[in-house]
Amino acid sequence: MKQTVDMGKASGTTTRRPGRPVGGQLEVGREQVLDAAERVIAREGAGASIDAVAHEAGVTKPIVYDRVGGRADLADALAERLSDRMVSASAAAIATEPGLTRESLTRFIQASLEVVGRNRNLFLYVTGGTTDQTALGRLKLAERSTTPMTSVLAQWRTGQGQDPDVAQAWAFGIVGMLQMVSLWWLTQDERPADVVAAQIADLLWHGLPGAIPGP
Repeated sequence: MKQTVDMGKASGTTTRRPGRPVGGQLEVGREQVLDAAERVIAREGAGASIDAVAHEAGVTKPIVYDRVGGRADLADALAERLSDRMVSASAAAIATEPGLTRESLTRFIQASLEVVGRNRNLFLYVTGGTTDQTALGRLKLAERSTTPMTSVLAQWRTGQGQDPDVAQAWAFGIVGMLQMVSLWWLTQDERPADVVAAQIADLLWHGLPGAIPGP
């Protein structure tokens, strides 16, 4: 009876799949783990586990911890991704005309809501978790998302002859409010983003000029 010789063993080498290092473990970096996490969260919801992320990325759970960290670290990293999308959309919404108008404010709010709507489960994942994780996730979103609004508010206040130092505090107030509005809006299927944006802009616009000096 003929014996089949394994040429790999005969030569002292071990055959392995393309793209895999010796040992068979996939070479997966941080961004690939985050990509996998987004896919799992989009598919399974905000309760997606680290185990599911590891399985999606094709690595072991310790590799996820090594590349990104635990649940809180993963939420922070994904919050940065989401906030960058919100910054990009919001900046584009208020860049179409100089200064700040009620219309550009409405577009800013609508753009933020639409990003949340397109990334519903990711938004809920980032702002969920334990109490500490929830607060940090929301702060991480706010810190990056306020940048374009702070700049516009400062310029607008200066043009109005009023103190621009309030811009950052106001930007955090607006973005923080939008986070709560977004959580509420996600449960309101019958309310279009543009309608809610106009309603919130109406509330904000009449408060933005500040107190009118008395006689």
